[in-house]
Amino acid sequence: MLSVEIFKYFNFKKSVLIGRPYRMGCLCLRKFASYPSVPQDIMNNLKMNTALSRSQIKYLYIRFYQFSGGGKDPPSHLHKYNFYSGLLQLNPLLPTILNSMFGDKVTITFVDFALFLSTFQAHSLKTSNELKNVMMDKKLRLIFNMYDNNKDGRITKYDLVVVVHKLFSNLLDHVQIMRIVDTMMKEMDHTDSNQIMFQDFCKAFAVFDMTEMVVTWIPEYHGRTTDDLQ
Repeated sequence: MLSVEIFKYFNFKKSVLIGRPYRMGCLCLRKFASYPSVPQDIMNNLKMNTALSRSQIKYLYIRFYQFSGGGKDPPSHLHKYNFYSGLLQLNPLLPTILNSMFGDKVTITFVDFALFLSTFQAHSLKTSNELKNVMMDKKLRLIFNMYDNNKDGRITKYDLVVVVHKLFSNLLDHVQIMRIVDTMMKEMDHTDSNQIMFQDFCKAFAVFDMTEMVVTWIPEYHGRTTDDLQ
């Protein structure tokens, strides 16, 4: 199914927000550095409402801290412009991803950041079926909103053209992009209305396990934090 393959590639582009531990670069973790600790109330909140482990929450907290540019104290909020740095700004889907992450907000907190990324987290054997179902529904809604360019509750052919062009404009010409869009529209437009409603979108993916297909692997952090130095 072409639509599924496009969404997989879309997910790959999204994962750059997380990065990988211990790689050199302005937005990756330095192995022997000391980073701020996660406040206990935030740690408890995310442990209760996500399937993130403590070390994964620590990792995301440090990423959030790095997006602010570092500094003596960790930031309480980030703006969209904080994410336009390093290799991230070269990602053609970054504006689309950030629009979905921020919604109507001008700034986001670390909890907002972690909740958004945890929606796409690969589940462990300890994850309950109830939480998997909640995350699957939330994941479908977030992906749908990423494709709904003008946020009118439907995906039109124009919406698909915008996203597919961002993904493949450096690889495919206009004719090839339009063929992909036409195929995706046929696969998901079950009412022949030249638009894809959320119900149609869900039906197109009903035969696939969204908990396994569209996932992001969130690393764990086992290095030092400021608590370890006190």
